Amino acid sequence: MKKLFTNSIEINSDLKTVTDILANAFTLTKWNYAISEVTEVVTDEFAIHRNEPAVNQDEIVTVEQTDNEVVYVSRGGKLEYQLVFQIFQTDGHVLVTETLYVLNNFSLPKALIASITKKAFNQNLQALKKLIGA
Repeated sequence: MKKLFTNSIEINSDLKTVTDILANAFTLTKWNYAISEVTEVVTDEFAIHRNEPAVNQDEIVTVEQTDNEVVYVSRGGKLEYQLVFQIFQTDGHVLVTETLYVLNNFSLPKALIASITKKAFNQNLQALKKLIGA
């Protein structure tokens, strides 16, 4: 497992609201604009489809939740990854830190894929903040 990047954002909300949205895969289409369809395969496992060109057009994602973390594990796409959201309540807002780990031997150079995905995932965090209204 290789760490690719980390992004952070502060959201004016409470811990429960942010955690509930992140842990509910069906909300992905509301804050990850590339995702067009989420279908539950089995409990906590979801088929994700993107209509837009992407490294992973289709993938299977499992969602795990602990007290201060929500973890997505993606399998079945070209890039298999683990996306860890750490969520902490601070003074009047929530700090969300996402870290992406690559699980397979992806063929593109790490520096290239890190730059592209870091920017895209940061845009998703901005959309999450906007969705929550903070």
